[in-house]
Amino acid sequence: MAETKGTIIVGAVAGALIGAGLAVLVAAQEGSSLKEKFMNTVNLLKEQGTLISERSGELKEKGQEIKGVLQESMEVVQEFKEEAKSAASEIKSEVQGFRS
Repeated sequence: MAETKGTIIVGAVAGALIGAGLAVLVAAQEGSSLKEKFMNTVNLLKEQGTLISERSGELKEKGQEIKGVLQESMEVVQEFKEEAKSAASEIKSEVQGFRS
């Protein structure tokens, strides 16, 4: 019976040591796997950040171009408005001249 208790204790200790060793091995693999996934995500975010930065620069340039075109268009519209006012004033004067 003493021999059985000793065997059980040795088996329990051996099992605990084997379990602890496996836990360390598995934890190390999971840690390295987690680290690898994390680094892949970080690298992907860096790449995407660079791409987003480039695209935002392009969009800013396009926005400036559009702003310039809109300003020119507004100037043309303003000139057309002034010419239309002037023409309307001239027509009004001519019509009043015919009435007199």
